[in-house]
Amino acid sequence: MSFEIDKNKSIEQKYFNSKDNIVSEDDFNVFQKASKSFNSVFEKYQGKEWNSQIKTEFELMFKKDLELDLTLPVDALRVENNINKSQIEKDSQKALEYFEKKVSSLMPKVNKDTDITKKYTGRADILNEYLKDTPLKGLGQAFINAQEKYEVNALFLMSIVNTESEYGEHPAKGTKYNLAGLKRLKGGFQQPNSFEESIDDLGSTLKRLYVNRGKNTPYKVHHGGYAAAKDWSKKVVKEWDNINKFIYNNKD
Repeated sequence: MSFEIDKNKSIEQKYFNSKDNIVSEDDFNVFQKASKSFNSVFEKYQGKEWNSQIKTEFELMFKKDLELDLTLPVDALRVENNINKSQIEKDSQKALEYFEKKVSSLMPKVNKDTDITKKYTGRADILNEYLKDTPLKGLGQAFINAQEKYEVNALFLMSIVNTESEYGEHPAKGTKYNLAGLKRLKGGFQQPNSFEESIDDLGSTLKRLYVNRGKNTPYKVHHGGYAAAKDWSKKVVKEWDNINKFIYNNKD
């Protein structure tokens, strides 16, 4: 963590994912806004331009509310010559790490034994936001459609697609749209005509060859023959966690 403003990223973009350089309510996620001291600190800085002092004061406020020891009074931040910057950086980093653990504890948990038939109940637009910088931009609904049709969790489908093709950046060799590495019975990769068709094919395959045969977890799909790579299910679960974290942090 640095107190110097990154030339390519303003403070609020680097730490709070704001869309501009002004302190506003949409700079914070639901968990942050639930902090006991949030309103008092926010009212003081709302509408002002982000700077390192404001960023640090918010971090220390969150740290205090999470019941960690506050080793430096916030007022000391206003006296430049008396600031022990290295101590503040150290304390702030600890606070953020603890904060991330707290956020993590409130998010849905997935692992190699998670039931893949349990549905994602969220909206397509937040999946579109997650996919916006990939070749699958705007296809969040396609994953939900496959989920509804084949009873396989949309986020699990997305996680397989990421593991196999990085969301369409690298379709199966010799194909344009094969997102999940699915093969023909007679050999070679399937040749779907669109990304949507490939997503549907993935849902159908998982339903027919795995779920209908009792293989309803990432581990069982992996070791039921879907992939040979030893870390396949681990990668799929990791991406599923990443999606969950994004969804949680972007709740209304």
